[in-house]
Amino acid sequence: MEDWRKTTLLLCLYGFFKEIRPIEPFLTDYLLGNSTGLTEDELYHDVYPIWTYSYLAVLILVFLFTDLLKYKSVIVFEGLAYVITWVLLLWGKGLLAMQFMQVAYGIATSTEVAYFTYIYAKVSGHYYQQVTSFTRTALLLGRFLSGLLSQVLISSGAATLRDLNYISLSMVSFAALISLLLPSVTTTVYFHRNIDEGERGLVESGTVKKPHSETLRSSFGLLYADFTRSFSNLYILKWSVWWALGMCGNFQVGNYIQPLWEEVQKSSNTTTNEQLNGAVEAATTLTGAALAFVLGFLHLNWSLMGEVTIALISILDAVVLYMMAEAEGLWTAYIGYLVFRALYQMMITVASFEIARNIGQDSYGLVFGFNTFLALAFQSVLTAVVADSSGLALAPRDQFLVYAGYFLAVGCVYFLVGLIGCYRNGKSRYSSEGLWLRERKNSATSNRMDPPVGSVECPQ
Repeated sequence: MEDWRKTTLLLCLYGFFKEIRPIEPFLTDYLLGNSTGLTEDELYHDVYPIWTYSYLAVLILVFLFTDLLKYKSVIVFEGLAYVITWVLLLWGKGLLAMQFMQVAYGIATSTEVAYFTYIYAKVSGHYYQQVTSFTRTALLLGRFLSGLLSQVLISSGAATLRDLNYISLSMVSFAALISLLLPSVTTTVYFHRNIDEGERGLVESGTVKKPHSETLRSSFGLLYADFTRSFSNLYILKWSVWWALGMCGNFQVGNYIQPLWEEVQKSSNTTTNEQLNGAVEAATTLTGAALAFVLGFLHLNWSLMGEVTIALISILDAVVLYMMAEAEGLWTAYIGYLVFRALYQMMITVASFEIARNIGQDSYGLVFGFNTFLALAFQSVLTAVVADSSGLALAPRDQFLVYAGYFLAVGCVYFLVGLIGCYRNGKSRYSSEGLWLRERKNSATSNRMDPPVGSVECPQ
């Protein structure tokens, strides 16, 4: 088997098995109904916020160490962090143990940047598009089967919530073992770059060496140059700000959707057997994948209609979240969640490709990583104010009212930006360019492959 095929197969298997965590759609039920010793207030306001803070705290270090340590060791560490998460879920008890569980989960999700960028350091650029497609499919298939499996086992009574945890532990443990088989990487973007790759190149082909201090200086200089070149582009900045704001809201909704479902279930007197958490997560994955696939064939002129589309989608998100907050039945909350996540996946896909078309390929990880960092910074502020026990510690329904207001504000801002753009030169551009692009306008990036796998994915 060719090296790239073997590497892709191992990466796909790792991504597939690490996503099979069937307890996740029912995690709140498990934590409140088993021997963890948590109260509802402790779970919502002292445990769930820890994931956000941990993810943020580790992400920047992970980004630097991913390049410095050549990817593989960070992927192995990701697998180990998932194993520790489920060991604590199964045998940990009390508030402190569950907070450590959330720290481990935050580390695991933050280290996914290594998985998302490993392939671009290991596989020839000729195969980027194929490998991106294969690995993204493996991730989505794993998530879909995870949700479907959890729903079938719970609805049929074939497994308990604790059994789902054992299955999850088995799957992430198998994924961790697969990560050990991944081939090592010799060159990276910043700290281990072949000198013959260009005038910007750093040293590392094994023939010419620089002092470590000079190599580090050059590496950080290259990183800074990529950063300033990317974010000085107003078009990239505009999409990146939405990326961060949209991802922040998406993370927050994903983190607190199960507490909302619990509240709606109580008020509607719905039994546990009527819960469809797993089925909804599976349907959400399929819907998001379908929308992302369709968008690949719609070459719309997003430079003209981007702001207005973002505004309309954000306002629609606000309406959906408000309906979820006021829901009297689980079906309303389920359908609202499905619509919200589908809209998010659609727009984050657009943002991914619009950013990727306008930056250098080596800057993918930096730009997407920084956007994620911004999203987590925003989310940390939102969590501290709305959900944390040291803040307002709002009930789930009240939280979703805040999230509805958040997206309404985002929509209004982008609507104003869109109006200003239309006022300045919109009419002439609509006449000359149209809404449909027959071909890519940016010739410098017209032959670029897909953005990094996972760039439109959400860890939850």
